[in-house]
Amino acid sequence: MKTRFILFSAFALLFSACATPTIVPTLTPTIAQPVETVLPTSETLSTPEPTLAPVQAEPSPTKENPPAAAMLTYTDDVVGFSLDYPAGWFIDASAAANAQQSFAYSIGIATWDLRNPPTPSGKGQNALPEGGTKIDVGVTKQSMTLEEAVAQQSQNESGSPILARKDVTLANGLAGVILDFEGFAGPIRTLITVLNGNVIYVSGYGNLEPFEAIALSLRPK
Repeated sequence: MKTRFILFSAFALLFSACATPTIVPTLTPTIAQPVETVLPTSETLSTPEPTLAPVQAEPSPTKENPPAAAMLTYTDDVVGFSLDYPAGWFIDASAAANAQQSFAYSIGIATWDLRNPPTPSGKGQNALPEGGTKIDVGVTKQSMTLEEAVAQQSQNESGSPILARKDVTLANGLAGVILDFEGFAGPIRTLITVLNGNVIYVSGYGNLEPFEAIALSLRPK
């Protein structure tokens, strides 16, 4: 009986030693990788502004650059000169009717009707209308040089000194001199030139602003 028990025990030990051990698998935890989430973006694209062509404004007239006034022309056939004056002014050339036989004569140009002048006020009968301009164009049939004519004009102004002198050149190279005097009714400006053996005097009174535009237009016809 003891012998069977011992054999059985030995057989049991041998069997347990030869049996394959059970391997319990070790689970390795898996770490989830972060997933990058791409959010949709809404980018507003700027719309280019339309390019407009530059607007060129017309230059407006200024006091320094006023629009040119329309001009008329007076022509003297006796001495042979022409002179421009603004349209709308009045001219009295009645004295030129006998210019051929006269030693001296003149014509008048003014901003008012010289044959029906307005009643003067403020400075007596010799006063000019307020803001008005009068220009006398006188001709003397006397042969002399320009400087002789300038000296003679200075003496004829009742001894008034010459306030200013300016040498000018007219059309066709015609030489002239502009003199400023103080007359009994205000400033006087006179252009003197010599043409075809005659002395021409262009004298302005009152508002002298348009004087040179008229006087410097004097030219051989």
